[in-house]
Amino acid sequence: MINASPDPPRLADLDKVYDIAIIGAGIVGVALGYFLQRMGCANVIILEKSKIGYGASGRNAGFLISGMAEAYSRLVVGMGRSGAREVTQATLENHDLIETAIKENDIPCDYKKSGSFHLAISGVERKELDDSVNLLLKDGFRAEFFGEEINTKLGFGEYCGGYFNPCDGCLDPYAFVRGLATGLNVAEGFDVRSISRKNGYVELSDGKSNVRAEMGVMATNAYSPLLDDYFSQLVFPVRGQMMATDPDHPNAMEDSTYYANFGYDYFRQPCKGVIMMGGLRNRFVRTEVGYEDSTTAELQQGLENYVHRTIGVERYEVTARWSGIMGNTIDGLPLVGALPHNNAVIAVVGCNGHGFGLGMKMAHDLSSALLTSETSDLLSRFSLKRFLR
Repeated sequence: MINASPDPPRLADLDKVYDIAIIGAGIVGVALGYFLQRMGCANVIILEKSKIGYGASGRNAGFLISGMAEAYSRLVVGMGRSGAREVTQATLENHDLIETAIKENDIPCDYKKSGSFHLAISGVERKELDDSVNLLLKDGFRAEFFGEEINTKLGFGEYCGGYFNPCDGCLDPYAFVRGLATGLNVAEGFDVRSISRKNGYVELSDGKSNVRAEMGVMATNAYSPLLDDYFSQLVFPVRGQMMATDPDHPNAMEDSTYYANFGYDYFRQPCKGVIMMGGLRNRFVRTEVGYEDSTTAELQQGLENYVHRTIGVERYEVTARWSGIMGNTIDGLPLVGALPHNNAVIAVVGCNGHGFGLGMKMAHDLSSALLTSETSDLLSRFSLKRFLR
């Protein structure tokens, strides 16, 4: 589990009036503050109930995968060819933004652009991945499909097929978010309990102190329904569990990321001989919902069995177990836009477990929109208006 930073809490001036107050110091909230500052808007405060990157943004596997949770062929069915192409291209631009930020700010986060393997455990999934590769190639993206020879290429597993995407990568997500927050105005330990309009300002309160701003932004992902009832039927908390082994266990994995079983099984080797394994949520659908931030013996045993039987590491010690709460939406796409009952507050929530796949791009485009009033095609596609009622 992520350890709280030994550094003292980050404090900020709560008495001044800010141009923009951001709620949440995860990947989206921090990236929004970062881009606003770079675009010339420095009078911004980020309010975080715990520590920077302490939620799901610091507890994920650190995958930088292009595309969405759905396979590309399924995206084409659901969004049309142009929609699937647009969203996939946005994830590649997101990766570029992350890579640029790492280089320009010298963020030590073990970043690697080492590609990803998407692996099929059934004939149905194999066909979906094969169809996806054909469509990806036709639309100008990169991918290489493999049949059952994928197991020889990997050196482990009994997969039916899969494909390799050389554009993807991985990093230490907690280190990246905290590094990106360097120099930003963050108030840690400020748990926003209410948002209201008073005297022309947005007022954010934790029950003890108030922060005033011209505009507020909810970058609260899974926790959005707890702050505003409007999201109670739009954003749903889902738990993801992970584990990590002790080091120096020889295995066939390299630096790539591995994504199998429609994305429900995922793993990588962050450093020599350490296996980071997560997922299996599809086997425990009823228990892996809600806000309880904990691990369960049954699912964790499933993760251990996967490392034993599929990756082929027989003996090891588990050195860490942890979980994070993701925010899922009805249609698998994020929600961005002004609240219908308070247009001075903008929501950018519902990352569906892929905050690192789109968070930087959404924050970049939203920063530009807030300062110029010109929205991007991507934000229009994610508009909250599609669910207005």
